[in-house]
Amino acid sequence: MFKQMRSIVRIFLLALITVVVAGVIIKLDYSHALKTVNSDSADKVVVQIEEGETVDQILKSLTDQGLMNERWSNYFKIYLRLNNLAAKLQAGTYNIPKNLNIVELIQTLQNGKDQETWVTIVEGLRKDEIADVLVKNLGGTFSKDTFLALTINQEFINTFGLNSDVKDLEGYLFPDKYAFAFDVTEKDVATILVENFKTKVGVNDRYQTIILASITEKEGRTATDRPIIAGIILKRYNEGWTLGLDTTILYYLKTWDEKVITQEDLKDNNPYNTRVVTGFPPTPICNPGLESINAARNPVNSTYYYFISDRDGLIHYARTAAEHQNNVNQYILN
Repeated sequence: MFKQMRSIVRIFLLALITVVVAGVIIKLDYSHALKTVNSDSADKVVVQIEEGETVDQILKSLTDQGLMNERWSNYFKIYLRLNNLAAKLQAGTYNIPKNLNIVELIQTLQNGKDQETWVTIVEGLRKDEIADVLVKNLGGTFSKDTFLALTINQEFINTFGLNSDVKDLEGYLFPDKYAFAFDVTEKDVATILVENFKTKVGVNDRYQTIILASITEKEGRTATDRPIIAGIILKRYNEGWTLGLDTTILYYLKTWDEKVITQEDLKDNNPYNTRVVTGFPPTPICNPGLESINAARNPVNSTYYYFISDRDGLIHYARTAAEHQNNVNQYILN
């Protein structure tokens, strides 16, 4: 009898553990599904939702248009149920980018009559490039000139409580995915981008750190390379070398095409020509992502002083000028 009871207890405990483990796995999968996009593409597709459509019918439309992973459709329903949102989904014609997760999709589908526009701002854009993206997505009423004027308006900049050295919002327009109301103003957009920077990054970094992060964003391609590159740039700065970076020159020229750099550009004594002028450029050269900011916060102290990027984007490091020239000959000129 005692042995039989022990067997029953064992079976019960095993079943309980199985249920608990399964519950944890499902919860983790649910959390992952809510945050994961079905596509990295920001291309938009049109979804038509008619009055009286069921959740299943809406899900089919989303799946057919590549906005929803069929395996996660139940999680879509669970999120609606847990948050009492099913009745808030609105009929309408939606123009939806493919790179929204479940929560963002549901947020969008609650705005049938007063739709928000989703805009993706990728890492490494200059503020004028961001303005072009905004004009393209928000329509003809959005003024590029007004937006850019705000980024150098000191009274406006001071409202954010940033470092006192900041005279230009370049570097603080945080790259992310944003939902903007149809009647959003240039000031609204600039405020949303900077406030997002403050939320995701904070305001305690030195201005030089954000400048370094912006250079690291344009010079590095991977999470491995960026801290090493940040360390090399910082070491050259601390030892009084010129930084010797084409990306800062390209920023001044308002292009990222290295082929446009002339010998005159390399000799020009402007503050962004780090081949001639020592020290950092006066502002960030783009708006970096969090990975590059963290690289600038935590640079790797290597033995290298030089680096180049080959045609495939691979970084090659060197300790001496001779090693660096060999890399240039092998990977750039060859």
